[in-house]
Amino acid sequence: MTKPFIRSIIRKSLMELYSKDALLMDSAYDINERTVTHRLAIYLESYFQQYGFVVDVEYNRMRGDCSSDAIGNLMGKRLNWEENEQGSSYVYPDIIVHKRDTNENLLLIEVKMSWKNGKRSNDLLKINEYINEIGYRYGVYIELAPNIENSQVLFGPFN
Repeated sequence: MTKPFIRSIIRKSLMELYSKDALLMDSAYDINERTVTHRLAIYLESYFQQYGFVVDVEYNRMRGDCSSDAIGNLMGKRLNWEENEQGSSYVYPDIIVHKRDTNENLLLIEVKMSWKNGKRSNDLLKINEYINEIGYRYGVYIELAPNIENSQVLFGPFN
């Protein structure tokens, strides 16, 4: 899947989100980000499922080499942030497009509401690390504003 194709799916999904769930993007409503990412994931999956991909929100498992795990050798996704003075920690992307129980990781998305974007730099760093360490093909930062025209969709990696 190409970057323009992924971008078109994201654009269509955002249009659907704003069409059906505009209230959630109202800063006065101040909804939790997880609610919005769940709704966006539903719209994304309607496009990606025909290609065999699943869309998950805050997915915290991946195929690993730790054979002591009784449920299929799974472990939490752990990033090594030591070069960036973050240390090593478990992180969970807001939305991922992947094939479960494989190493086929197509897309990760970090979402922020424009009025609550204080940790934007952490999200950009997280996207870079997921691309570099876990091999996601694409990493995207989406900043949702009260209206779709002021929302941003940025593809990583980021400098």
